[in-house]
Amino acid sequence: MKRIGLRKILTVLLAFSMVLSLAACSGSNKNTDITADDTVYELKLAHVVRPTTPKGAAAEEFKRSIEEKSNGRITVSIYPDSQMGTDQEINEQILSGALDMNTPLLSTLTSFVSEFELFDLPYLFTSSEEAFNALNGDVGEKFNAALEQKGLIGLGYWTGGFKQITNSVRPVKSVEDLSGLKIRVSQSPILVSQFRAINAGGISVPFSELYSALQTKTVDGQENPYANIASKKFYEVQKYMTISDHGFMGYAFIMNKNKFYSMPEDLQAMVKEAAKEATEWEWKKTAEKEIEYLQEIKDAGMVIDAFTDKEKAAFKEATKPAYDEFSKRENGAELLETVKKYVK
Repeated sequence: MKRIGLRKILTVLLAFSMVLSLAACSGSNKNTDITADDTVYELKLAHVVRPTTPKGAAAEEFKRSIEEKSNGRITVSIYPDSQMGTDQEINEQILSGALDMNTPLLSTLTSFVSEFELFDLPYLFTSSEEAFNALNGDVGEKFNAALEQKGLIGLGYWTGGFKQITNSVRPVKSVEDLSGLKIRVSQSPILVSQFRAINAGGISVPFSELYSALQTKTVDGQENPYANIASKKFYEVQKYMTISDHGFMGYAFIMNKNKFYSMPEDLQAMVKEAAKEATEWEWKKTAEKEIEYLQEIKDAGMVIDAFTDKEKAAFKEATKPAYDEFSKRENGAELLETVKKYVK
C-alpha cells in the first residue's frame, strides 16, 4: 500500500507540475502579446529652427498627427532651435541612436550622401512647384534609396523657400556688387566654391552662430529664405537685402533606420502617412507665411533690391563651374538629367 500510495503521489505531483508549466507558458505568451500591443515608442525629433517657422510648426503637426493615428502607441518629443546642436551634430546623434528624427538642411547630408550637393546649385529650380514635383518624384526616390544605405529613412522633403542675400555693407543689385563681401553659407563645399567663384567669401558658419557672426562683422552677409531672415531677426544686424531667389532651400525629413524597422508594420505605415501629411502641410504653410515674413522684413526698414532676369542669368553663368564640377561626379550627370524633367 505504501508503494502504491507513493506512486500516486508522484503521479499527481508530476501532473500538477505539467499543468503549472503549461499555465506559465500560456501566461507568458499572453503577457508577451499584451506587451507587444501596448509598447509605446518614443520618437525624439530635433531640429535647428524656431517652432514658429513653417518647418518648426510642421514638426509639431507631425507629432499631433502620429500620436492621434497611433492612439498613443507612438509619442514624439521635439527639441527645436538647435537645443541638440547643429544639423550635422543632430544627424550624427540619429545615426548613433541617441536621437531618432531630424529635418536637416539638404546640404548638411552631403557627408553621408555627397550627391545632396545637387540642391546647392544656383537656379536649379525656378519655382516651388518644380522643386515639390522633383522631390516627391524620381529625384526624391533616388535620394531615399541612398539614405537607407547609410542607415537613414527618408520620410519626405520639406521646403524653406528660395534664398535671398542680405548684407550690412552696401546694396547688391548685380553679381559684381557681391565681389569683396564675406558671405556666409551653410556647410556645403559647392556653396563655398560657388560664392568664392564670384569673390564673395563663401564662409561656412553654423546656423546657430550666424546672428552673432553677422553682429560682430565676422561675416558681412548671408543667404537664407524669408522665414529664417525674419524668425532669426537678421534684419537687426543687416541693412540690405536682395531678392535673388538664387537657390532652393530644402530639408529632408529623416529617421533612424533601425528605430523605424523596430516598430510593427502598422506603426511604420502610420509614420509614413503622418510624414506625408506633414510634408504637404509644410509646403502649403511656407507659401502662406512668405508674404508675412517679407512684410516683416520691409517693416523692419531693410533696403530691398531685386535681381532682374538678366542678373539671375549672370549669376548662374558666373557660377557655372559648380555645375561642371557636379556633373563630373558619380551619378552627377544622371541626377541633373533627372531634374531637367521637372524644370520648365
